[in-house]
Amino acid sequence: MDDRQGDNLGRDGVGIHRWSPWVAAFLLIVFGGASAQAQPTRAALEPFTGHWKGAFVAYTAAGEQVDSLTAEHRYRWEDDVQVGTQIDRYPDGRVVRATARNYVENDTLYCEVTHEDGSTTVYRGRDVGAAVVWHRRTEEGLVESFRERVVETPDGPEYHIDGFGVYPNADGSASYLQFVGRYRAVHQDSSKGRE
Repeated sequence: MDDRQGDNLGRDGVGIHRWSPWVAAFLLIVFGGASAQAQPTRAALEPFTGHWKGAFVAYTAAGEQVDSLTAEHRYRWEDDVQVGTQIDRYPDGRVVRATARNYVENDTLYCEVTHEDGSTTVYRGRDVGAAVVWHRRTEEGLVESFRERVVETPDGPEYHIDGFGVYPNADGSASYLQFVGRYRAVHQDSSKGRE
């Protein structure tokens, strides 16, 4: 190697070394240290506060519709817990009710859904930009994961749910479902929140 090239590399290396703290500081400012995603807060749940109603549809992995219902969700705050009621109305006349508790504990979002039979389903969540991604997995192999977000549309806010589930069958096989929810705000009063 030519000595002049070695000198240039040495000088360039020193120059890069001098700029490293500035580059690191810039990256820290732009991308943040501990991100909001690592430290979720009540703000992640706030967009869902209110009264929502709309269609919830389940599809096979091949895209064939297998179920649908009209969902009605109401969420409000009690101290640091977002509490909710969920009413699902099926085309055959069945009505299924549940209650929910959403909160942050140890930097993790939780959603506890208590069903009419008293059983509780718990989802862990994380704040991902303008959405919350919820997930649960059981020892039996059931997996559910879905993204919830509120989207502004020309007709007002719309609550979107997009997800999938893997459901074990008795014969050892599994059913794979995709699900989509699109709910509209039932009442909007900006002076008092959505409800």
